[in-house]
Amino acid sequence: MKGKKLNSDNPASRLLKILETGKKHKPGIKCRDVWHNILNVDTSNSALLMSRLGKVMELPELIILEIQDKYPNQKSTHNHWSTKVNTAFMQQNLNGQWQEFIQHIDSHTTDYLSMSADLLEMKSDTQILSESEISDIRKKIDDLLLEVIDSDIDIKFKDYIVSYLRKILVAIDEYNISGATPISECIESTFGHAFIDEKYRTNISNTDIGNKVVSVLSAVASVVTIAVGLPQLPNTFQLLLTNTK
Repeated sequence: MKGKKLNSDNPASRLLKILETGKKHKPGIKCRDVWHNILNVDTSNSALLMSRLGKVMELPELIILEIQDKYPNQKSTHNHWSTKVNTAFMQQNLNGQWQEFIQHIDSHTTDYLSMSADLLEMKSDTQILSESEISDIRKKIDDLLLEVIDSDIDIKFKDYIVSYLRKILVAIDEYNISGATPISECIESTFGHAFIDEKYRTNISNTDIGNKVVSVLSAVASVVTIAVGLPQLPNTFQLLLTNTK
């Protein structure tokens, strides 16, 4: 099963990819440095490292819950890999050597985890976003964020949009850990605020920068909805906003 390419986005496939990347690092490197590399975190940002590492550590439980939900008769198939992976996380010393973690991830662990990924893939409509797609939607959001910051709009509206866009960027940057669902949820929150805040709704519907936000986020949502297994819904957000005026 070594080097098997999975086509769907599920927590087992994400954890498997992270662990397989980890097995390529030399065992004598500091554990902290390996995680900085795998999780794409600057070495000066320990807080972000711990946040992302915490999300990686949540993956085994998410996998087990999903398997139990979709395959209720497969209750014990995760026992070997989950025990090994959780032991690796609990016994690692971030200031020690990578060997202290990766020694627990043997071939049986990755093989059984790959089987879990296969099981989830069989009942999944999700798709993996390519690196170019991730790069493209990140650039769209980043460019939009800069445009909003430089714009002369209602300050409260600006604060809301800036906050939402930054959350979307975080979700995009953590796609390899958490998948596409958090990106979709952040976009939904950005539009959803319009239904409870009339002034926000007016700004997002009747200003040039608001229209730009709707246009860009709708384009990003079209890509992400396919990744999370939902049909494309062109112009849905524009229609919803129009109907709430």
